[in-house]
Amino acid sequence: MEQKLLEQLEKIFNPKSVAIVGVSNKDYNLGYRWLKSLQDAGFPTLYPVNPKGGEMLGLKVYPSITDIPGEVDLAMLLIPREAVPQVAGECALKRVKGIVLYTSGFRETGTEGRKLEEEIVKAAHEGGTRVIGPSCLGLYNPSAKLITNYNFPRKAGVVGVIAHSGFLFNYLVSSVAVTGIGPSKGISCGSDCDLSFVDFLEYLGQDQQTKIIVAYLEGVEDGRRLLKVAREVSRQKPIIILKGGDTEIGKETSSSHTGTMAVPAVIWDTLCRQTGIISVDSFEQMIDALIALFYLPRTTGKRVGVIAAPGGIAVSAADACSKLGLELPKLSRETQQQLTNLIGTLGTNLKNPVDLGPMGAMAAERYVKDAIQIVAKDSSIDMLLVSFIGPRTSDEAKDARAAEGLLNAVREGGKPTVFSAASLQGWDRGELKFLRQDNVPVYAEARRAAYALARLAEYSEFVRQG
Repeated sequence: MEQKLLEQLEKIFNPKSVAIVGVSNKDYNLGYRWLKSLQDAGFPTLYPVNPKGGEMLGLKVYPSITDIPGEVDLAMLLIPREAVPQVAGECALKRVKGIVLYTSGFRETGTEGRKLEEEIVKAAHEGGTRVIGPSCLGLYNPSAKLITNYNFPRKAGVVGVIAHSGFLFNYLVSSVAVTGIGPSKGISCGSDCDLSFVDFLEYLGQDQQTKIIVAYLEGVEDGRRLLKVAREVSRQKPIIILKGGDTEIGKETSSSHTGTMAVPAVIWDTLCRQTGIISVDSFEQMIDALIALFYLPRTTGKRVGVIAAPGGIAVSAADACSKLGLELPKLSRETQQQLTNLIGTLGTNLKNPVDLGPMGAMAAERYVKDAIQIVAKDSSIDMLLVSFIGPRTSDEAKDARAAEGLLNAVREGGKPTVFSAASLQGWDRGELKFLRQDNVPVYAEARRAAYALARLAEYSEFVRQG
């Protein structure tokens, strides 16, 4: 990353002072809510701006940016479109480091809007000011107390978030927070009139706090740069992207939403293969992949050992893996014999998938644990998917002990392992609840568990190939 751009972004992401232009005393006003959220988060220096002046939340309200006596690192503009060029010029005079432009109605409206957008960027650049947006919610950095949404975590995690859509940015940050992994930094970048999606991707790529990146992308202006940056970043950390605008109606909506140019599906698929981007089709898939990529070690291949009880679950899990291009090799004779010694042969298949039968279904604390240890030692297996009915008891202490045994078996096996429940309500109960608390990936369905392993295998192969 160019040193000048890096320094600019560091200052914008770590401001010491923020001005919010367009606030009012009405609690439903977005500027008021941003101001209150920042104040509650303990942000050090805040300057509300409104031509009427006065006082708000115990702070003096300044008529304009230029009336503020101190330095302003970041200005958030929530003002009518026609007023933006003048205020952008004032920000330049004030040597503001960055502008978050919430206002919409620019390039997405046509030629006149695009010209106005270019005028704003030109005015800002005269003072060395960079612009984020328009039509965006701006930045989130809990480490700098830069939090404009009451619902966002105050403690930083390790997942960087980028989104063209403001609403989906909020959704993504909240979804990442629910996983327990937590967001490190976030950017709602809007229409990319100046600082772009790719700029932020490159920044998060070098950010030491960020270990994995999730993003919602509607389009890109510079495909070649995206290819170069994404390839470099993917070698260091996973990038998971949900791309909007795949259909004709989606492309049309994207154009009127942010004015960005949608990427054709064929080109996007090729770009992802070349760069290591994990492309997903839904937010459910994004979070499922995130959990696996964060908690599991890289895999050496795509050969899966499926352990399930009873038989119907084994069939379902095997189908899910096969449909996703994962391999289910036949277990060695030695492995099959060890499984026979464990469970017997009545009503079971021990070749792969491994059907532990009724005994395995009813006594997972013993049979599933031992089966994991046996299958993980088979040299033809790279990773494991374990699916069983749960919970079988209402005894939490017993469930906790069973989960400890399963966890120890996974650790001893040393291969990436995911669990899934045989019922939607079972994935957060019994042994599986305790496994989740120990950061073992647990999914509500075998289909989702298989998907997570497929994405893990895909990314691991990209890293191996260098």
